[in-house]
Amino acid sequence: MRIVFLVLAVFSTLLIHAQIEAVTKDGREVVLFENGNWEFKKETVVEADTRIELDKSWTGQSKMEEMYFAVSERLDRFFSGTKNKIRGKSMCVFENGQAKIAFQWETYLEDGHRYFGYLKEGTKVSLKMKNNDSVDLILSQAVETDIREKYNVTIFTGTALVSPEQLHKLLTYPVETTVVHWKKDAEEYPVNDGYFYRHTFQELMKR
Repeated sequence: MRIVFLVLAVFSTLLIHAQIEAVTKDGREVVLFENGNWEFKKETVVEADTRIELDKSWTGQSKMEEMYFAVSERLDRFFSGTKNKIRGKSMCVFENGQAKIAFQWETYLEDGHRYFGYLKEGTKVSLKMKNNDSVDLILSQAVETDIREKYNVTIFTGTALVSPEQLHKLLTYPVETTVVHWKKDAEEYPVNDGYFYRHTFQELMKR
């Protein structure tokens, strides 16, 4: 009986060492087994402190990073190539402890406002998370629609305040998609890096 247990223990050890971890193109972690099977790696969620105390010394901002370059359903009805896509970017900001996210959207049309409407204060941007929750942000600062006919581009910009509760969610769960509630209709875009907000805000908090 002892020999059987010993064999099982050795077999289990070999099986564990035979596992290989890898990352898919879309950033998801998987475990590869020697027999050719695979499964998504179970994610260990590190809970952020729900009692986040904002430190007024937190002041700084990240670079504006591209979050997606996705097909717009609205533009896809009329255009192809790059003209049917929208490029979304985000920048994390701390201003005397107040967290913010600055957004920027680019369309390769000099009249992009015709399809989305002019961006206005009060526009909602929802960051949908992997746990089926979402962070609903309201654009309240630096909200502009910049029409650049010379370059055949329309740029929309806006900044939203992030509450301590919303910051907690962003530090805890990955974001899967961004929903922009444009004046003419809402659209949802998958993000490239679901952990961007977590990692970037954490870095700013260390400064």
